[in-house]
Amino acid sequence: MRRLAVFTLLFLAVAMPGLAGFMGEVPRITVEELKSRLDRGAKIVILDVRSRSSYGSSDVMIKGSVRIPPDELNDRAGELPPGREVVTYCT
Repeated sequence: MRRLAVFTLLFLAVAMPGLAGFMGEVPRITVEELKSRLDRGAKIVILDVRSRSSYGSSDVMIKGSVRIPPDELNDRAGELPPGREVVTYCT
């Protein structure tokens, strides 16, 4: 079963290289749990953080997701809506 990382914008730094150990483990959510929460109207941002090569070679795209490659996350984090839970997707 595939699991996705879940974190709020407050903990966005966890996804940045080198900080995971400082902040602790990122909580996980299954695809089924995410779908259930979205079906119930949860205001969740799906953040696709796949590298350019992974994204470019894949035919899997999540409708409505925000795509920010990992190397641009620091500079583009402000593009994410504040105060919303963020679920990251990568391969």
